[in-house]
Amino acid sequence: MNENENDNEIEKNNLEYKIITLGDSSVGKTSIINRFINDTFDEELTPTLGIKHTFKTLEINNTKVKLSVIDTNGQEKYRSLSVSYFRHADVVLFIFNLNEPLSFNNIQEWINVFNDNNNKKKVILKYLIGSKSDLEQRVEQNLIDEFANNNNMLYMATSAKTNNQIKELFQKIGEDILKEEEKKTNDMIRTKNSSRILLKTKEKNRKKCC
Repeated sequence: MNENENDNEIEKNNLEYKIITLGDSSVGKTSIINRFINDTFDEELTPTLGIKHTFKTLEINNTKVKLSVIDTNGQEKYRSLSVSYFRHADVVLFIFNLNEPLSFNNIQEWINVFNDNNNKKKVILKYLIGSKSDLEQRVEQNLIDEFANNNNMLYMATSAKTNNQIKELFQKIGEDILKEEEKKTNDMIRTKNSSRILLKTKEKNRKKCC
């Protein structure tokens, strides 16, 4: 590994990636986060008041990925608090309750709110998450698949209660983050190489001219 590669590795290990959860109140956002962070589940969990931050570091392909997970309350009175975090998000989880069709119908509104308030200056990874897969599914699967496809989002069904697909979800997020970082690095290298080639070409032309 050369010096530049060492620098890139140190930089990755020091980066923090922000994940924001959006969706109606009581769809299970906090339960998903608690299961991921602490591997716990509480049947009597109370709704999040305002905004809550939790952190966890994953090791993926020998690279440490620090995730800052931002839990939001889906109630209208707290929405303005959530909006202030949109511009800093690297990942967005749009979460609905598989047992509650209305929460799925409202996902488009959450997408609209997010799109209207983020700075759109960087790639933001977006995922559609169905919660409470341990209960009877009352949202038609074909509608979910169509919605995810139309919005270019990966869909995963999860259950914080049974720990279904929780670890896999955040593992996938970590892998996708590293892929995006690799793309950025490659783009930077290509840009630098193109600049060098252009500079050398100009120097050659200048010498020929003289």
